[in-house]
Amino acid sequence: FMANWLKYDENNPKLKNSIIMILDPDMILLRPLTYDFTSSNVMIHQSKRGPPKVKKVMHGQPWASLYAFGDGPFRQDLNYIFSNHTDSPALRATGDEQRNNYPGGPPYMATGKDMWSIVNAWTELVPNVHHVYKHLLGEMYGWSLGAAHVGLPHTLAESFMISATGIGHGEGWALIDALKDDEVCEYSVMKDYEDKLPYTMHFCQNYWLGKWFIGKYRLDSDFLKCEKTLLMEPPKDIAKQYDFFIKPGGNPYGEKEHVSSHVAKREAFMICQLISRFNDAAAWFKDTTCEEGTANHEKSFIFHHSLDPDNNEGGEKKAKW
Repeated sequence: FMANWLKYDENNPKLKNSIIMILDPDMILLRPLTYDFTSSNVMIHQSKRGPPKVKKVMHGQPWASLYAFGDGPFRQDLNYIFSNHTDSPALRATGDEQRNNYPGGPPYMATGKDMWSIVNAWTELVPNVHHVYKHLLGEMYGWSLGAAHVGLPHTLAESFMISATGIGHGEGWALIDALKDDEVCEYSVMKDYEDKLPYTMHFCQNYWLGKWFIGKYRLDSDFLKCEKTLLMEPPKDIAKQYDFFIKPGGNPYGEKEHVSSHVAKREAFMICQLISRFNDAAAWFKDTTCEEGTANHEKSFIFHHSLDPDNNEGGEKKAKW
């Protein structure tokens, strides 16, 4: 789609100078995502190239979020991947560039001109990448190698997203750790704090604390139906209530797994913010599409049969797909 769309309008000067951003569908904005980070608290990943002199997305200066696969794309069979480009600049990328300028992912940001170059290389190379690397991140490996092929190292930001709560560094968790305890679950005033926050929540993981839980693969497929209840929202002090979690699909079910207070605060943030936003989105969708009087706004759905950690009757509560 990207290649065809950009090709359709490739000679349009306005498109060449536009800023194009690519996000994953399982990302939610916590603050406006812009091309200009001059006065932002954005956390830029260190590299030998150093931070850009002008902290903006510009021609020749794409940006992306740092991802944790390091130089993985460059440890594949590059002779096969670049069999039609034996003199590719990607083959001359330095070790530091491989580790610190190319392991990027959504949000991707580039000018239309640069995006056209990257996407063209990406779509050409990614079938070869999948031939030698048949795993989940294959398309991201293709992007990294495509960007290197056209000589466009990225400025990688560590605070463009948060996803895995146990990660030590490389994501914007330091900004969440710095929030006061009473701010973590305060969805209603998040806009007042947006300059303190990472740019997106990437809800690609499961999040759990006590028996509170949210995860995209356990959300019922009929979640948006008019008659379906919304999600029960947790108490504001959830991070202080639990030092363990119980997985909805744990084996054995009901087993308590310890969590540190440090990680509990992060889990609480994701659980509170995601549930509130899912509910807001579902309520808007129902109010827009359901017949008058049929939209169920009751917030009562939980992912266990009971929130009582000592009551595990009924076993696993499976998602309905």
